[in-house]
Amino acid sequence: MIFGTPISWFLNEIIASILLLICIAHIVKQENSTIKLFELFAYMITAGIFENIGVFSNAYYYSHQRLMMFGNVPFSILFIEGAILYTTFQLFSLLKAPKWIIPFGAGLLASIQDMTLDPSSIYDLNLVNGVLEGQWNWTKFYDGGYVDIPFYNFSGWFTMIFFFSVCMLTGRFLYEKYKKRWIGITYPFASIIVTVTLLISPINQFLLYTVPFAEINTKTNELIMLLLLYTISALLIFRFVKYDSYIVKKDRIVFAIPIFLHIYAIITCITLGITYAILPVVIVAALHSAYLIFVYLKTKNAER
Repeated sequence: MIFGTPISWFLNEIIASILLLICIAHIVKQENSTIKLFELFAYMITAGIFENIGVFSNAYYYSHQRLMMFGNVPFSILFIEGAILYTTFQLFSLLKAPKWIIPFGAGLLASIQDMTLDPSSIYDLNLVNGVLEGQWNWTKFYDGGYVDIPFYNFSGWFTMIFFFSVCMLTGRFLYEKYKKRWIGITYPFASIIVTVTLLISPINQFLLYTVPFAEINTKTNELIMLLLLYTISALLIFRFVKYDSYIVKKDRIVFAIPIFLHIYAIITCITLGITYAILPVVIVAALHSAYLIFVYLKTKNAER
């Protein structure tokens, strides 16, 4: 234990803080850096609110044996989620993809990233006050899913990133069109309200569970919707994203951070003996990393 926190959990908090600081350092060197920082912080607030709703609804819970908590959610979770939003959104922005493609691309890659992070967190078990707990703990509604995690967890990640990305793009459009400083300062925080509203709306209930055509926590319907979201996004990326933009060295954190997180998840699974999760984590990490390496090589050879 370090300051009452299990060592692996403490390490996770340190790494999450470093990754967030790297993203912040990258943002401050850009034009309109203050507004982009507001976007990042607004997303983490959005994620924090929605994660707390998940805890309140008894879908899952986080151990409170942490140094920093946002209500019932560790700050480290929000820091990593912020880093993932930033790198996925930034990647498709740098590729000069059609703006309407960005929410699909960011949602897809962020959700896939979660497929290695979550298993390595759930099965990182420690004895806390006489109870065996993971970094976060799922309240099962059915057996199976992805490494015993309900499928809607990953489609939920997709829709949260998707909705917030749409809000960001809309806010940026309005700011660029009207050149009003108050718009730039306001829209990131308005995005919190809009995104959370959409996440608890019937729209999201349908995208996650096919409600009203099926009940919540119906495994087959959750899997169908997850595969549908993934398939549509992958086809759009394949059809519309070009790789003829050169990405300069300072922007290559969009490759480095996601690949690092996959490697970290694999090392965690192996080191802690989480054998149940190793194979799916390695497969997902390999597929996602292969795509990122493909994009890196294509953009590295693009004309400057």
